[in-house]
Amino acid sequence: MPLHLPDPPSEVPDKVKGKLRAFADGAKFSTKALRGAAKDQLDLSTPHQIFTLGLDDITTGSGLEAARPVGWRYLVVDGTQIIASAETTLAPDGTQEMARFTEGPFVLATDKALKVVRKLPQLAAAGFDLRLLRIPALYVMALWLHSPITDILAPLEPSPIGKEGKPILAAQFLAELAQLARATSPPP
Repeated sequence: MPLHLPDPPSEVPDKVKGKLRAFADGAKFSTKALRGAAKDQLDLSTPHQIFTLGLDDITTGSGLEAARPVGWRYLVVDGTQIIASAETTLAPDGTQEMARFTEGPFVLATDKALKVVRKLPQLAAAGFDLRLLRIPALYVMALWLHSPITDILAPLEPSPIGKEGKPILAAQFLAELAQLARATSPPP
């Protein structure tokens, strides 16, 4: 089975594409790659849901079931090259609204990690949904391959635990983050 890209809520793709087009048409991008992109070649790919875990979730040993959905992310392509990401966030009324366009290391690291995880032999055995996990307090982002059987994470560069782009089982990933959190947290 290939990596499954879940379908975002029906309004999300149109909102994101609309904002992408409006920014491109109005030359409103503040980042280099998006400013220099051929606006007629800009498109979205690889939709995946964004989840977040707090520092308390990590230090108390909560598993990935504590991760909260906070939005959707697309990779922005100029022709065939990934140059940025576009993200939505959950609005108070429960709908998704456009939040930001970003460039930088996590975008490029996502592209690299996707190339690695798409070759995993585990994909043949089970269907995995592509997700993104953020732990802001530790400056960690990871691709999250979720299935009912197991979860695999690939930390994105730069990662304070290293192993950038390398698939890790959830238990090991969370244990290493808990160790990092304890080492960086002030004593009570």
